[in-house]
Amino acid sequence: MRTGLGIPFQNKITVPSAVASIVTKNQPIYECVKQKLINYHALAAKIETDVEDLTGRKTSINTIVVAIKRFSDTITDIKEDEPLDVLRDARITLASRIADVTIKAKKSELLTILKHITEIESKLNEPPHIFQLSNSIKLVADAVDYETLIRARLSKWRIYKEEMGASKLSLHLASEVEKTPGFASLITQLLYRSGINILNTYIGEETILILDQNDGPKAFEILEREIVRSKKGPFGQ
Repeated sequence: MRTGLGIPFQNKITVPSAVASIVTKNQPIYECVKQKLINYHALAAKIETDVEDLTGRKTSINTIVVAIKRFSDTITDIKEDEPLDVLRDARITLASRIADVTIKAKKSELLTILKHITEIESKLNEPPHIFQLSNSIKLVADAVDYETLIRARLSKWRIYKEEMGASKLSLHLASEVEKTPGFASLITQLLYRSGINILNTYIGEETILILDQNDGPKAFEILEREIVRSKKGPFGQ
């Protein structure tokens, strides 16, 4: 989704997508959910605030429990000799030196923040991704753009967290795949199995993985190889 101002913007994150994003970026929790070795109600209570931040609205523990259970049911073990069909028509892009920033702001201030960024859009190397949460905004931008241009435009708001120098892996999947339960868990499991450290995930119209800078090229190579394998089919044809 775009704002109409040229900047990718996502503000309609569902509870299942929020749960998937939260669980897949935490490998210990992910493994416990995968093995069904965790109390769903306890986990729901632990991540309730994070889910509400991502979705921008209040939700119930029971709703989160249902989302966790459904996510858990979609996780299946990946066999090394079987390609991932979900990647058959995927396109991936890799960007290094990425800033992953959290800005504390009110919903009423969102358009003002967007305006401050779009006023310098023509000077940016890449349009940033902006995610609206309940009381903050997540910004994924080119680190040079952020340090030299964007940060100064945000000086009146509280910059809560800055993670600099990461890699951004963007996955553009076929529309039918995005509607397939568990596609994110398959991709995450593949990367975890290969020793890739996932710092953050944004699961939606475009799936974005924030990785350690050194892990970016390796993750790209792994997914690119799986795309080729998936096109050949299970018998390499």
